[in-house]
Amino acid sequence: MFIRLSANHDEFKPISFQPGFNAIIADRAPDSTDQDSRNARGKSTMLMLINYVLAGNLHKSLRPLADDGWEVTLTLQMFGGTVAATRSLSSGRKLSITADGPARELISPWLSEGQIAVDSWKELLGLSLFRLEPVEEDPTGGLSVRTLLSYVIRTDTPKDPLKVITQQGATSSREHVAFLMGLDWKLIHDLAAIKKGLDQLKAITAASKEGLVATLRPEDVLVLERAALKNEVDEWRQRVEGFRVLEDPNSLVARADELTATISRLRDEAVVDRRMRELYLASLSDAESADVDALPVEEIFDAAGAILSDGFKRQVGEVREFHAALLENRRLFLGEEIDSLDMRIKARAAELSRLDEQRDGALRILDAGGALDELNGMRAELNEIEARMAALDLQIDQARELVTRREELKLEQSTKRNEATRYLTTSREKLDEISDRFGHKMRQLYGKDAALTVSVDDAGYKFTIRAAGAGSTGVDRMTLFCFDLTMLEEGIATAHHPDFLVHDSSVFDGVDPRQRASALQFAQAMVESTGGQYICTINSNDVPDEVLDEDWFRAGVIRTVLDTETGGLVGREF
Repeated sequence: MFIRLSANHDEFKPISFQPGFNAIIADRAPDSTDQDSRNARGKSTMLMLINYVLAGNLHKSLRPLADDGWEVTLTLQMFGGTVAATRSLSSGRKLSITADGPARELISPWLSEGQIAVDSWKELLGLSLFRLEPVEEDPTGGLSVRTLLSYVIRTDTPKDPLKVITQQGATSSREHVAFLMGLDWKLIHDLAAIKKGLDQLKAITAASKEGLVATLRPEDVLVLERAALKNEVDEWRQRVEGFRVLEDPNSLVARADELTATISRLRDEAVVDRRMRELYLASLSDAESADVDALPVEEIFDAAGAILSDGFKRQVGEVREFHAALLENRRLFLGEEIDSLDMRIKARAAELSRLDEQRDGALRILDAGGALDELNGMRAELNEIEARMAALDLQIDQARELVTRREELKLEQSTKRNEATRYLTTSREKLDEISDRFGHKMRQLYGKDAALTVSVDDAGYKFTIRAAGAGSTGVDRMTLFCFDLTMLEEGIATAHHPDFLVHDSSVFDGVDPRQRASALQFAQAMVESTGGQYICTINSNDVPDEVLDEDWFRAGVIRTVLDTETGGLVGREF
């Protein structure tokens, strides 16, 4: 609960807050002219200063005050005591802290010579105002004390009351609203990280299918390409393993040529010998047939009726014997020549086989061998293909890893979503009560139904506000008002919300006077019954007459700034 806001310059009049309803009003002075205005009276500046002391950033419009050495002090209740925090607008990396009661003992370990760093101050604020235990900052997001405070100190009025600014991300909005409603915000954080991972994998898969990234392609395409490379690698390895480095390849070529010439000569000789053998065989056959077919001379003469003398017969017999001896000698000669040819042909065939083998060996060496540079070139080619195959193996592993990771994330998403559904089921009674309180406030304002619902989707808890007439500025602003008031009412009971709520005058812009009156009455009645604190800034002409005359409202006006006051609430123009 806020107690007091002050500064180290006398022109700034301290603002003391009180429990319950607080209103800071910009009013018209009796002597004001048409040139005077209740706007730009420093109402928003006051909220900027409060936010700054509560570990916020310095708004650029406050830079002139920083140049003049301003320091702002906010006194508030924390840890069962009173704490005064002072922060310089020019060098605000640390705050000066004083405390009494139980708060002094709890805060003292955080202080160094009475000062505390801004980050440590944030942790203390989270612990005191939201019961948020200090944790190491998560670079991927998570709860932020400053964002939670932006739900409590409303300086912006986005159309969606579940956000603190229009640009707030959906995950951040869900996480912080879940915390304020007492749900497990970490489920949203975890599911958001899972969904982000799945979206990234989906984008990668789409890019690989479109061929936008050469190293990311479908697994089946990569496996097919690898099979072709594997065959090519095997062929090159066989060539390299069978390669012989030739010291003198020219002499091996000459030897192969010499063998070829010898083989050619021997084959020519073999042709001649085969033809000679064929001739000898034919001659031998003729000799044998001549001996068989010869007709005896005696038979010829007998047929002619001649009578041969004994001397003639003796001469014929001698001639026959001579002829027979001559044929026998010829058969012996031809047989010996044929045998000799057979031996030469056989020996030559063996020699040709030997020479052919030598020549084939030389040619194989020449085909598989070469100079060392040639071998190195072959090895380089093999290495290049193996490198391409290794790159493909890596791409295949990556493609399979993507599939595996996607399935893991889907399983993890399903598990987390089921966990969120179970948790939501156990919290349904409490959430229905919150929705009923919100709907009751909206119904009293507009007489129409409204609901705050919670469901579960792939991103975790999904919060939806449905209100009749939504879309008009007045209804949207009052929807935000009722949501904030409901969170304050719930938070006081659960300690997930500080016991105060601050609204800038913009919350009431565009709202019908009857709804403004009802809203202010709601706020007063609620903090009176719960012991909380409500602070609003508003122009007097935006306060309905029936509210201005109420005792509770007049008692709740803690500061009135006139349109003629120099510098408004701050006390100086800047």
